[in-house]
Amino acid sequence: MRSASSRPDGPAQLEKLRAKIRDLMPASALTMATEDAHAPAAQDPALAAGPLLEVDRQLHLGTGLHEFCPQDYLDTPAALAVQSGFMAQALRRAGTAPPLLWVRARNSGQDFGQPYPLGLQQWGLAPERTIFAETDSLTDALWAMEDALRAGAWVMGEAGTSSRYDLTATKRLHMAAQARGGLALVLRHHDMIGASAALTRWRLSARPSPAQDWRGATGLPGLGSPRFRAHLERVRGGPPKQFDIEWKHAAFHVLEPAPLADRTARPEPRSKPARQRA
Repeated sequence: MRSASSRPDGPAQLEKLRAKIRDLMPASALTMATEDAHAPAAQDPALAAGPLLEVDRQLHLGTGLHEFCPQDYLDTPAALAVQSGFMAQALRRAGTAPPLLWVRARNSGQDFGQPYPLGLQQWGLAPERTIFAETDSLTDALWAMEDALRAGAWVMGEAGTSSRYDLTATKRLHMAAQARGGLALVLRHHDMIGASAALTRWRLSARPSPAQDWRGATGLPGLGSPRFRAHLERVRGGPPKQFDIEWKHAAFHVLEPAPLADRTARPEPRSKPARQRA
């Protein structure tokens, strides 16, 4: 489903979006939203424990705003995949089933296409519970994201190359998400990084998948589980970290620590003097 928002018809489009979110919300959540749209929702204990949790070698995100950036432009699909996987993990762990709103502006700055329902299923997202909204500008996209969060939905967004996604905008999104115990995951352009109120910022790149033991008709090994290099370049209350992660059994698992790029080189073995060579 595609929804476009423009300034003259903005209120009407926003009301349609609210109606779709209400249709997808569980009855209990809908009753709570009707009683008080600004009341804090009960947080899952695991989500409330911190902005980043590592449990059983799995990574989990906390309530609020988180950002995902590709290492390079061609790593954008990898960043979108990790963004989708993190959202699927969080929805599964939340216990409830809040609707999911995916928002992007038409001039988002990436040309890798729109979300594909069958592809979303591979990353654990339910297309029938996902609302896709495409707006005329990032201003309208930010407006839709914030209002959806305040209505009780969870949000995946694309910030594109616009400067409107600034510190003020991220503060509003983060506060809206925390007020309802929700999650907002936003994809940023690889070279448009600025000040942000997000809890975490991830820099993603694709890694080679492990080969499977079985062989196909051509004798080539099968493709293994998707792997990514995840650099946690910004996290509140903690140092940057780097992981190699693998999507397996509908969750991201942390592999061995990624090698450090600036580690001390091993000393080269000394060669024997010429007179000792024989």
